[in-house]
Amino acid sequence: MGVTLSGPVALLFPGQGVQRPGMGRKLYDRYPAARRVFERAEEVLDMPVRRLCFDGPAEELNRTEVLQPCVMTVCWAAYEIYRESYGMEQVRVMAGHSLGEFTALAAAGAISWETALLLVRERGRIMAHAVTTLEQPGGMIAIVGLEEAQVEAIRAQASELGQLWMANRNADVQFVLSGELPAVEEAERLALAAGARRALILTIPLPAHSPLMEVAGAAFKSVLDRLPIAMPSFPVLANATGQRIRSVAGLRKELANHLLRPVDWARTMVSMRRMQIKTVVELGPGRVLASLAAKHIPGVDTWNAEELFVDFVDGVPA
Repeated sequence: MGVTLSGPVALLFPGQGVQRPGMGRKLYDRYPAARRVFERAEEVLDMPVRRLCFDGPAEELNRTEVLQPCVMTVCWAAYEIYRESYGMEQVRVMAGHSLGEFTALAAAGAISWETALLLVRERGRIMAHAVTTLEQPGGMIAIVGLEEAQVEAIRAQASELGQLWMANRNADVQFVLSGELPAVEEAERLALAAGARRALILTIPLPAHSPLMEVAGAAFKSVLDRLPIAMPSFPVLANATGQRIRSVAGLRKELANHLLRPVDWARTMVSMRRMQIKTVVELGPGRVLASLAAKHIPGVDTWNAEELFVDFVDGVPA
């Protein structure tokens, strides 16, 4: 490899929302490790993963029960390339955003990646079914450029039109609200009026990471309760707290309300700052998490999979 990474290194795995037709294709074309991952995923899932990831169409790829195992496959392919290319000696910590937490746990050895693949497909199916059980249509909105107190005031005011909760605290001026669609739409209007740099209703047609997912959360917990889980062999930072998971019991507690409780990614970045992480590698499509790290961890080097394994593979931008 032409790139030298400074340790300690954090490996980050993205979640739902990063999917796009074409994802993983460059890795698949260049690396035997990636080809093995895609072929194995198709065997495990009995799903045309390569077609869906490489060609879409977007409407099919964006189905929750499809995109979750597809995104995980791309992330796992990138992880296998990283492991073969750089080894794990400099890796200090792993973390994954929402769906990505399951990839991080597989990479850390808490569950096998094949098991994780089946688990996230079931998670997607449960979430897709949840849409049919809601009394009101649900949704999520990302708000960028306002302080937390402003977003909380918007949430409280918009809640007059429907239930609305904080779902993601991604950074000091980046939040996601989740709830009933009338409240989500009102939050968009209020956020833009308040001067938000961006207020974007997400393409996720359900109120993830909110109490409205209670039925789905119970169904997913029943799946998790039957799942054999080991202690991660690498430190993994929990979505709920941003702190290292220190026991199997703690891990089960982290996952028990995975669809109901918010993701506090800002705390994850605080923990990485305290660990004095020097390099962040986002192993998956895009660089959403790498960009957040670049803004909030002073002096950190950030890479995503295609940059590290395709664009700069010979030490020179492609």
